[in-house]
Amino acid sequence: MGTAQNDILSIDLPFAAGQQMTIPISKPYESPLQKAMEEETTRKKPIARLVSLDAFRGFVMLMMASEGFAIARVWSKHKDTILSSGQSEALWDTMAYQLSHVPWVGCAFWDLIQPAFMFMVGVSMPFSYAKRARKGQHGLGRFLHALLRSLILIMMGVFLYSVGDPMTHFKLVNVLTQIGLGYIFVYLLVGRSSGVQMLAIITILGGYGYWFYDYQIPEQERTDLYAWLEKEGYDPAEEVEIFENNYAAHWNKHTNAAAGFDREWLNKLPRFEEEFRGKKFWANTGGYTTLNFIPSIATMIFGLIAGQLLIGPDTEQRKCRVLFASGFILLLAGMLMDTHIWPINTGEWGWTATPIIKRIWTPTWAIFSTGWVFLMMGVFFLIFDVLKVKRLGFPLVVVGMNSIVFYLMASLIHGWTGRNLETHMATIDAAFNTSLIPIFFSETNVYAPINESLLILFTMWLIVFWMYRRKLFIRV
Repeated sequence: MGTAQNDILSIDLPFAAGQQMTIPISKPYESPLQKAMEEETTRKKPIARLVSLDAFRGFVMLMMASEGFAIARVWSKHKDTILSSGQSEALWDTMAYQLSHVPWVGCAFWDLIQPAFMFMVGVSMPFSYAKRARKGQHGLGRFLHALLRSLILIMMGVFLYSVGDPMTHFKLVNVLTQIGLGYIFVYLLVGRSSGVQMLAIITILGGYGYWFYDYQIPEQERTDLYAWLEKEGYDPAEEVEIFENNYAAHWNKHTNAAAGFDREWLNKLPRFEEEFRGKKFWANTGGYTTLNFIPSIATMIFGLIAGQLLIGPDTEQRKCRVLFASGFILLLAGMLMDTHIWPINTGEWGWTATPIIKRIWTPTWAIFSTGWVFLMMGVFFLIFDVLKVKRLGFPLVVVGMNSIVFYLMASLIHGWTGRNLETHMATIDAAFNTSLIPIFFSETNVYAPINESLLILFTMWLIVFWMYRRKLFIRV
């Protein structure tokens, strides 16, 4: 066997008398993750955590738990009072829009929280994979761990969706269940080439989009659905008939392919409470569907590609350039596929491949939203891993390293925390003649809900800070 040079193997074969012929053989493809794993098994210290990833995850969790800082609610309820104090209507309109979910078509900052969370799941996979390989865990063990993680996330999501209700809700639409349903499929692509991963993305989004286009709701089902909506107090014409165009109408609310799937399959699940027996599931009133997890797998695969880039041997500067370039390319691609997202009215000149809709995770939404997330990841990577301004990210890292705890607190004890803070602040006011209640909980203070939101957020942050100081990190 000859000496390998420049990643090329050579074999020496006998040729003529006393002569040899050398045949070069290309070395098999090695992904950045495979190279990192080889280094990981020989080095004494593990791969360092990405500060940017922890900070980005912490930022997203804080935004999610803030519930939009109650800004949209305050603006809706006290608009006249706010304007009478001379504040900018345009500024408040912008903040209220960006901190709320859009009704159907389009995108606000608030809509990017879930894709960012799912993207980061993909980013973290190569690091977790390499860590377990370093510890000597074999391939089957890693697969079983990924499968267990998927099941735990699904069960946690079902539990959280059912809290406070007299029945188990199998509406698998919250972020934990969506990640759990898609996680194991993304895991199977860990370590594959970026070409294979991109082919998986194209196949998923193309096939899913075609399924929507090919679906037609049965007329009797449409009639029954409209009757149910009217009974629930909705106007079907406003609630469903968003697109009149025959092509775009395939992505209308409640009448699309994924909504039809839920009507067929969710009604096969058991309903244990007597009062719910005989009641059919017709629609999620927000328009969300179980099968959103299929196109959102593409979002996680994009994150996986980013993760393999970040764990790889390229320079930090090049990694940063690739993150930003990928973000701009995906944003441009999304905008070219649906002109509804443009900041100008294209009128009769507009077109759409599929509408950009977060609530049913259309293929164009997967591409467009991932573009924004790539850019955000690039900004965090630039600040915390290229420029290494790490102290600035400490409050975010504290949350990011216990993100599942923070998510559970936001889902389970957000309201309870507010009520208890109000109780104890009333006691403090009475004992020390202070005025805390008017600042945070008074109905006469226009900005009290915003202050209350910030206070609850800070209280939950203190809990994970206490855990951080004691090195208590809860992971699934």
